[in-house]
Amino acid sequence: MSAVFKKIIRDYKLSTRLVPVFTLAPELELACSRVAEFVGERFMGAQEPLVKEMLTSALAGFKRVRKTGDSHIAFMQGLFEHAHLFEPVPVFEARYAELETGMVDERCPEHITQRSAAMQLAARALTGENFRMYFEDYDVAHCFSDNEADAG
Repeated sequence: MSAVFKKIIRDYKLSTRLVPVFTLAPELELACSRVAEFVGERFMGAQEPLVKEMLTSALAGFKRVRKTGDSHIAFMQGLFEHAHLFEPVPVFEARYAELETGMVDERCPEHITQRSAAMQLAARALTGENFRMYFEDYDVAHCFSDNEADAG
């Protein structure tokens, strides 16, 4: 588990909520750790830090289908649901390292779909086996918009 992910878990009190997820599907701990390391803790999503929004959405998906379906797949869908809000984070964090976390009025230079953004972030952050399992075998991105008008 990366230091960034540990800090995020501690700061947002997610430990007890993540234990059942990682117990059911241990590979998700590595996936979350790599996503957190890649996204970082300072990049803002719609209202809160993006990584917190991603984990909160993932946990909501897990809880929603916990007793009726494949909760590990719902977790991954939730995790990448906000990927379209993403920009190259290492560049972003280098520019704003001394500033407080907050909203930045800066748009992505191109319009991409929610599905495309989720696939790009997953390809950068996940291991090859986790990417193959969740994005090819389980196709967690199938429910994301592939239409630019709907993408955000």
